[in-house]
Amino acid sequence: MRPGKKLCYNPVRDMELIILQEARKELLLLACSARPAQGYLLGRQTGPGLFVEKIICLPWSELLRPEIFFRVEQNQGLAILGVFSLGAGSGNSKRLLRPLFSGKVFLLLTTSARGEIKPRARMIEFRQKFYFQPLSRIILELEAEDG
Repeated sequence: MRPGKKLCYNPVRDMELIILQEARKELLLLACSARPAQGYLLGRQTGPGLFVEKIICLPWSELLRPEIFFRVEQNQGLAILGVFSLGAGSGNSKRLLRPLFSGKVFLLLTTSARGEIKPRARMIEFRQKFYFQPLSRIILELEAEDG
């Protein structure tokens, strides 16, 4: 490290998005339909870990509305950790750059030719303007093998 250069701890870079088994299965099922889908990622945050337990599919016009956002959190008893988009491209992602989604995740999912999900996650941050900050890791929980 060069003299005078400070190490900067970036809590966003150290965040991990962990997609638990049930949410992963729902996302895989959506990926098999080959139709674009988007919605909320619901779950809990524990330290640097964002644990996605459930997803709720909604059209963009609804998931951007604050009253829907708060109603879903209250009804589900889980926090909205962010928004996912599957097969819809990232064109709508700029619509998330607003106060309601500050500190939330945007998870862009694409599928490979073999039907595997390829995730890319970014945190919506604000420093004089809204921007996307890549997350350090995405973990997809798999079923435990017998034996």
